[in-house]
Amino acid sequence: MTHGTHGENTQGEHTQSENTVGIGELAARTGLPVKTVRYYSDIGLLPESARSRGGHRRYAANALPRLRLIQRLRALDTPIAVIAAVMTGEHSLADLVTRELDTVQAHMRELTWRRGLLRALDDCPEPERLRRLALLAEVGRLDEAHDRLVRYWHWALPTDLPHRLTRAVIEGAVPEPPATPTGTTTLAYAELHALTGKDDRRRQPQSHQVGDVASFYSGIMDACTLAAEALAADCPAQRAEALDHFVRTYARIGGHDDTPAFRAHLRTRFRHAAHHDAFPLRYWRHVLAVTGETPPRSTVTGPGHLAASLATLHQQVAGLPLAAERRNTEETPQ
Repeated sequence: MTHGTHGENTQGEHTQSENTVGIGELAARTGLPVKTVRYYSDIGLLPESARSRGGHRRYAANALPRLRLIQRLRALDTPIAVIAAVMTGEHSLADLVTRELDTVQAHMRELTWRRGLLRALDDCPEPERLRRLALLAEVGRLDEAHDRLVRYWHWALPTDLPHRLTRAVIEGAVPEPPATPTGTTTLAYAELHALTGKDDRRRQPQSHQVGDVASFYSGIMDACTLAAEALAADCPAQRAEALDHFVRTYARIGGHDDTPAFRAHLRTRFRHAAHHDAFPLRYWRHVLAVTGETPPRSTVTGPGHLAASLATLHQQVAGLPLAAERRNTEETPQ
């Protein structure tokens, strides 16, 4: 009986050896060091199937393709924790690719922005470099910087403005950080943030100034949409239509008609209110520097960034340009 038992054990271990693979063979077939395979086994990425009578680790037949998958994912610098989620079935390989792609894109965005920040600090006199450093330090974290601009507009707009209009104004007035930042656009974005954080920042027109705020802001947004379409199409007739809509919006505030006399009054009002340090002027000039003076073609379906549209309308009303790089003394309409 003792002999028979010994024979069964030998046969069982022999069968086990045929159906499993050792750590040395896994290492040899993948080119990985034995200690690396052992590490993956220790942390649960490569579960053991059994142990030999000598105490050596044995792995199931599927261990080789599993190890090769781990090896290839690590070659892409995939974190161990992410690989573990795939190995346990918590996430699919497709999920991993999507998540890692999002992570890489976020890192690239951060690095691109950091490059823009450094470019803005490069090649300028030391006093100016220190001034810029103070500004740029406030926009190092892009998401936080964007949120601060949104909060400014929530503060600045009338509290009784309908939600849809509030959202539309904010979407048009708050620029995204430049996708391919240069030193100039990065600095303009930082200047914009500094401006909205100052004590002399301005609120936008309130109910006591324009009466029906919904009608006023809706009219301004419609005029900006028309102006954006005119810019995209380079169409003089559409520019004239946008101007008519814009002037009528201002005329309704005081119960006026759109007449030559009212247009002359509006032109004088804009010019007299204008000075280089005016908050609205500075705000929209900085936005123009960030977004560009011509809206992208996609704005034909909406107002898009308001700065280019308002710049066009301002020039038509006041006869003065609102180019980001110029230093005239006019004020943009709010």
